[in-house]
Amino acid sequence: MATVKLEEGKLFDGANTFSRVADNLPAYARPRFIRIQRSFETTGTFKMKKVALVEDGFDPAAVQDPLYFQDPAKKTYVPLTEEIYNSINAREIKL
Repeated sequence: MATVKLEEGKLFDGANTFSRVADNLPAYARPRFIRIQRSFETTGTFKMKKVALVEDGFDPAAVQDPLYFQDPAKKTYVPLTEEIYNSINAREIKL
């Protein structure tokens, strides 16, 4: 998972993001999930606090931020729905 903060007034473009990720990262390094945050929580030395993000995971019912899932068939990132989440947990969608 990657977490990003969008510039003020910008919207997330799943197809463009997918294209840029595919062009610049090898397959094993491409994030399957993207979480959009309004701000990053940092330590006193300006390092990102990641423990809470790891604990949250990618459950759309538990995470308040928008979550997107990489859909290689459609070549885009799609909003992570309960249906997709349940399919992942049932191993119908393989990560």
